[in-house]
Amino acid sequence: MEGNILIAHPLLQDSFFNRSVVYITNHNEDESLGFVLNYKTQFKLRDVKPEIKNGNFPIYEGGPVAKDQLFYIHRLGHNLSDSVKVKDDIYFGGNFYELLHMIEHGKVRTYDVRFFAGYSGWAGGQLEREIQKKHWLINKNVESGFFGNEAEDLWRLQLTEIKNTYSIFADFGNDPSLN
Repeated sequence: MEGNILIAHPLLQDSFFNRSVVYITNHNEDESLGFVLNYKTQFKLRDVKPEIKNGNFPIYEGGPVAKDQLFYIHRLGHNLSDSVKVKDDIYFGGNFYELLHMIEHGKVRTYDVRFFAGYSGWAGGQLEREIQKKHWLINKNVESGFFGNEAEDLWRLQLTEIKNTYSIFADFGNDPSLN
């Protein structure tokens, strides 16, 4: 499950996860952890760390848990110490001060890292039950290209990639009765 993307089923009626795309960074028998990729906030890294030059990195709402903490996934690999490889060229965490230094010196582009306020978490077995109930579709063919996608297009793109017959839902607004 680690390194896969969860796409909220088009008919999922959940106040937080409706039309969400979640990247799973950790999955074991005790818990699952991931970050919503397509809920961009109005905030930038410079709003959290005003002393940082080049702090024009968007912050996403990663999930409903620990919204007062900042997390990040990236494509910097082992160039950022203490980062944990999730899958292929996607990594989680790492030395935050090193990352800030790299950003200040222009060595990191906005499509190399995604910052999140909070995370999405599931207790052991909870995510599996939600998948069985068809709350989530799974994209196992994940490449780091999602770092460059616009947040508002990501659910539609992932939905049609995983199951083309769902393309009709991808073009509906949040409330189909308004179409």
